[in-house]
Parts: sequence; C-alpha cells; structure tokens
Amino acid sequence: MKIYITTILLIFYSIAYSQNKENPLDNYILNFQYQKALEYISTQEPTKELLLQQAMCYKALGSYQKAVEILEMLSTEYTENIRVKSELANCYTVLGRRQAGIDCYNDLILIDSTNLYYQIQKAELLYQGGKYDMALDLFYTVYNHNQSPNTLTQIAQCYEKMNQIDSAMVYYKSAWEVNPHDGFSAASLVNLCLKDKRIPEALAYSTRYMESDTTNQQMNLLNALTYYVMDNYEEAVTRFRKCYEAGDSSLVVNRSLGISYYSLKDNYEAEIYLDKAFRQDTTNNNVLYCLAVASNELADHKKAIPLFEKLLSRTVPTDLTLYLYYKGLASAYDKGSHFDNAVDSYLKALEYAGTNQKMTVYYTIGQLYENQMQDTDNALVYYRYYRGALNEYLEKQIKKDKPDEEHILDTKKRLGHLDEHIKSLQKKTKT
Repeated sequence: MKIYITTILLIFYSIAYSQNKENPLDNYILNFQYQKALEYISTQEPTKELLLQQAMCYKALGSYQKAVEILEMLSTEYTENIRVKSELANCYTVLGRRQAGIDCYNDLILIDSTNLYYQIQKAELLYQGGKYDMALDLFYTVYNHNQSPNTLTQIAQCYEKMNQIDSAMVYYKSAWEVNPHDGFSAASLVNLCLKDKRIPEALAYSTRYMESDTTNQQMNLLNALTYYVMDNYEEAVTRFRKCYEAGDSSLVVNRSLGISYYSLKDNYEAEIYLDKAFRQDTTNNNVLYCLAVASNELADHKKAIPLFEKLLSRTVPTDLTLYLYYKGLASAYDKGSHFDNAVDSYLKALEYAGTNQKMTVYYTIGQLYENQMQDTDNALVYYRYYRGALNEYLEKQIKKDKPDEEHILDTKKRLGHLDEHIKSLQKKTKT
C-alpha cells in the first residue's frame, strides 16, 4: 500500500514539475518574481489573460501608471469585466485620481448594485475628495445593510468634517459602545469634547476608556490634556510623565509638561521640558517666555538674557501696530482722492510713529499739501518738520563709532535738495 501511494505522489509531482517547466509564468508569480514574469510575458502573444497578469505585475512592482494603461485598454474592450474595473479603480485610488476611481466604482455598482465593497470604496474616495455630504449619504446606505461599527465611525468623521460636532459625537459614541475596544472612536469623542470645551465630558470619557485599557497612548495623552485644561497641573504632570516615560516625547507632551511645572513653580523641571519644547518649535512665544522666566529664576542669566531679547525682538509694540494701521488708512484715503482724510490719518499715525517713521510721514504730508491740495503754506510747515527730523538723523549718523560715510554724504545731498525746494516754495508764497 505504501509503495502504491509513493508511486502516485511521484507521478503527481512529475506532472506538476513538467507543467511549471512548460509554463513558468505561474511559478514566477507564485514566487513574487514579477520582473521575470514581465520578461516572460513580453515574449508571448498577447491575450486578455496575459495582459491582465502583466498589469498585475506592474501593480505589484509599484508601476501603477503602466498598470493603468493596460487596464484602461482592457476596460474599454471588456466593459463589464469586474476584475479589470476593480483593479483599475484601485490603481486610480493609489495614484490620487479620485474622480476616475469614483467613475470606476459607479460602473461597478451598475454591474453589481448589491456589492457593499464598491459602495464603501466610492464613499471613501468621496470623503478623501472633501465631498463629505455625498460620502455621508453613501455611508448611511452601507450601514443600513452591514450595521458595521466601522461605518458608524466613518459617518461620525463626515459629520466632524462638516463641523456638525453634536452629530459627530453621537456616532463616535455609538461606534465605541458597539465595540468597547474601538480606541479611535473613543479618542475622537474625547478630542471633540476638548475642542468644544466640554471638559467634564472629556474627563469622564477618557477615564472610562482607561479603566479597560491603560496602554492606549492617544487616550493617555488626551486624559492628561484634560487635566491640563482644567489647570490641575499636579495631576497633569503625573499623566504627562506617564506619556513621556512610555516613549512619547512629542512637542505637545514637552510643552505641556514644561508649562505645568512652570505653573507649579518647579523651575528646575520646567526648564528641562520647556527647553526641549522650544527646540521642537522655536515660534511659540508662550514657551519662550516661560523658559526665559524659569532660567532667570534659576540664576541662569546667560541663557535668560538672549531669550528675553528674542521675545522683545518678536513682539510688535502696540504703538507700531497703530502707526501701521493709520498709515495704511491714510494711504487708502490718498489713493481714493480723499486728501483731507488722508492728512488727518497721517497726523494720527504721527502719534504712534518712531523717529525715522516721523520723517517719512512729515515728507508725505508735505507732498500731499503741495501736489494734491495746492496748499503751499502747510506744505512748507511739514517740509520744515521733515528737515528738522532729517538733520537730527544726520547728526546721529555722524556720531556713530563707525559712521557710514557714503550714507552720510547721501543724507547731506538730500538736505541740500530739500533746502532748495523750500526756498523755491517760499518765493511762490511771496509772489
């Protein structure tokens, strides 16, 4: 009996070996040798089956565009071939050609209207393309058939994107209740509570989830952020430290830990985490200020001084802001030929202008009076103001340790031209 079975097996393996030897394509594909499969296909007479396998080999190698070219040709010829259209839709999706993918899934749904997979894929493409209302309708259709908690989550995501927060929260909560291990929906629910300033709910939901799973990093972070938002810095520190020790050294953890320690007046720990947060994001002035104060309190003046200087260099003084606003308003009035209003706004800008800025405004007002309003007397008044400011500026340039001689010479020339212009205007007023 054993001899008989052995003989049968030998015959079977012999047949299989001879078939593979005669047609190695299946063997190439079976062993993921897609390049060799493509080389073999190129030597054969093209058929529908070979072209489809060629497209699949290109797809497997990441050459999606080449796969699309073949699949589009096959799709045109075999309009109701589900395999061809499905693979084509998939390639379109990978290439980011969402509308082409949607069109493919529309064709597939016409062929098989009961296929939920095609409807889900189409809905996801609509969602990715920002067509949230259309995606929502389709996800509702899918859910009525499959009652899947994942579809509930997708419905919630659509509502969230549409800024319908209450509806989004309802569906995230439903998805979580159906699947208690759904960390994504639970975390999304907590996150929306935080964004909508529903802090007690955020705390309740995050605490509830962590009672069954203390390892979820995102939920641990959200729970810590809830205590942070509540200004419960002691509890926040404990929970952020747990996140940090679990390997989360993200900006939000370092920043929140640093500011929590700072708020607890633990400057030593605050400086450590604020320094890390500042290195991750040098644009946050709140972090920069807390770091500067903490460093100063620790008598690290060499570190604190440049930090405070950086803060000052970044901060736009209120006066400068108002100067820019009034100057912009004056310019708009000027361009609109409302010259009286333009002068009034420039005069208001002068109240908030620095020394160099005043020079510019004086000259501009003088130009307005002379050229637009034909008021030589007032033009002379502001040209003289301009001359006084320009002369003061020149004296400061001359007194510098390393004066710029070329710039000084240029300023003197400007003064000379201005004096000539003032004399010219004075003659006009006398005549």
